[in-house]
Amino acid sequence: MMDISPDLKVTQPTVTLVSNTFIKIENYLSIITYDTDLIKIKTKVKTIKITGDKLLLKYIETEEIGIKGIIYSLEYVD
Repeated sequence: MMDISPDLKVTQPTVTLVSNTFIKIENYLSIITYDTDLIKIKTKVKTIKITGDKLLLKYIETEEIGIKGIIYSLEYVD
């Protein structure tokens, strides 16, 4: 595997939304709130608030998290 220079690494959170059924968040710090209708994820800059129905943590990795369900809103809060 090729090493990437620290100067080139992305440290800001990257959010990828696929339709209204899946969200991938990269560069997160921690999970603040986890429920089937509300998930809050802390990042270096802001907190990401996801509201929906049947929300489920599909996978958790060191720098990436995947959330599945019916997503109603995605919001950046302080």
